[in-house]
Amino acid sequence: MGKIHFIILLMSVIAFSSCKSKRLVNKATKFDDAGLYMDAAQLYYQSLAANQNNIDAKLGLQRTGQLVYEDKIKLFKTQYTNGNTKDAVYAYLDADKYFNKVSVLGIKLIGQEEQLTYFEEVKDKYLGELYQSARQALSLEEFAQSESQFNEILSIDANYKDAKSQWIVSKYEPIYRRANKLYNTQLFRSSYFDFDIINKGTKGYKNSIELQQAALDNARLTIAILPMQMRSRSYQTNATKCIQSVFNGIQSISSPFYQVIDSKSIQTIKDWDQIKDANMAIQLAKKWGHRFEAKSILQTDMTRLSKRQSRLSKVEKKGYLKKTIEVTNASTNQKEKKVVYEKVRYYEYKQTSSLLMEVNYSLTRIDKDELGVSNTFSANLSDEIHYAKFDGDFKKLVPGYWKSASTDSDDDKIYDDESSIAKLHSLFKNKQTLKSTYDLEKEAYANCATQITDDLINYKPEN
Repeated sequence: MGKIHFIILLMSVIAFSSCKSKRLVNKATKFDDAGLYMDAAQLYYQSLAANQNNIDAKLGLQRTGQLVYEDKIKLFKTQYTNGNTKDAVYAYLDADKYFNKVSVLGIKLIGQEEQLTYFEEVKDKYLGELYQSARQALSLEEFAQSESQFNEILSIDANYKDAKSQWIVSKYEPIYRRANKLYNTQLFRSSYFDFDIINKGTKGYKNSIELQQAALDNARLTIAILPMQMRSRSYQTNATKCIQSVFNGIQSISSPFYQVIDSKSIQTIKDWDQIKDANMAIQLAKKWGHRFEAKSILQTDMTRLSKRQSRLSKVEKKGYLKKTIEVTNASTNQKEKKVVYEKVRYYEYKQTSSLLMEVNYSLTRIDKDELGVSNTFSANLSDEIHYAKFDGDFKKLVPGYWKSASTDSDDDKIYDDESSIAKLHSLFKNKQTLKSTYDLEKEAYANCATQITDDLINYKPEN
């Protein structure tokens, strides 16, 4: 079935292109008859591009395209004769571009090869003048001008002398100097990005590859993550899971500037594994800084954690099942439809879950006396389910109240209005699965990791 649809679609596209090509060739013919061969050539080209089997478009473009090409060559001759080297070069390039453009569609124009010699002559003269001007601008460190001129040379002749290497110097030398200046003023991240531009564009300019790596080594924020402290030992499992989520979040940062140091490297410091207090850990890290691979310590403290999940409550509700029955009118003996309400029971279910969590965290720099990040994460998450079940078609249920299932009472109520019915029926469509406290915990851990990770990313050591 799919293959048939594809064939039909393909035939439709072909038919549309054919019709478009015919419309364009008819319009081109009118311009051609009026002597407007430039406009005609453009339309013949569009027609042939839409349908390369259109013979009228091919013959029309062969004739009018030749006239357009000869006009372009004539302009080249005029510019050459008048000594306008630049204009002559670009006039010939425009004619050559047009020649190649129509040849893609199978149109073979009659070229004027004798003009190629004149073009090479004027091209060499123009590029020679432009090359000397570009070299002079480069010697004066006018990089923008020299880059533009070498770029123009390469657009005309990609292999002209050493224009390619000179263009590289013009474009990347100012960036290289700026990157070195940033590096020497300890703006390592900015320096890294400049060297990255150079290396992506050149695969190495001077010693830019080595300098980029040096900038990265200095810019990278290496982080030692301490075990999460807690106000209550009952939080221990939660704290372990939360700090693991934070660890994963930092590891996932798509930037070369962040690295979590392996715990084994940290534990090479004397007495490290005996430390219980985060502040003592920082002091020890500063003391043994030459043996401490991390530039910073991330410490966290779970100061609050409470969670609650209620029991699922089930409450019986009374209502009516609305039915339409057929009865016989006693007076007219005619069949009539009558609405009746059957007393029924259905059940409503409710349950809630909630979680409160608070984590204080800070990033302390070991390599400099600086508190990089200090903040508090707070989570107040909850979920609720409220739904109904009925052993039958709930779409026929009508809300109400009744005292007795077998006898009617003046206290019985039927709320057969659109709003009341819609409110009741919505309960049967509500979700029936509650987010457990375990689910809320996972959400809180992820949110905590996201906030801490975002704070680390927003921490700009160079500012």
